[in-house]
Amino acid sequence: MDIWTGVEVRHLSALLAVAEERSFRRAARRLGYTQSAISGQIASLERIVGERLVERGRGTARVALTPAGDVLVRHAELVTAQLTEARAELKAVRDAGRLA
Repeated sequence: MDIWTGVEVRHLSALLAVAEERSFRRAARRLGYTQSAISGQIASLERIVGERLVERGRGTARVALTPAGDVLVRHAELVTAQLTEARAELKAVRDAGRLA
């Protein structure tokens, strides 16, 4: 089995939040998690993809994406956009009475 099947939407959401906020603490607050939960999700994602994605600063220093992190963020944006589209389409079908 391909280890990449272990990538979850929550991992990608955490990566996107960290990339946008440049802070684990602010990303956690934004997503309603603890800072340690966000850190754990990023560490898990890094293990799955086999690359370091985030350069962690000390203390309150801002974090930065690695080149691998930049690549994965681009794909995470596409995945989350497609999920948003899917949700909207399913709602439209449900609203039209064609979905149980």
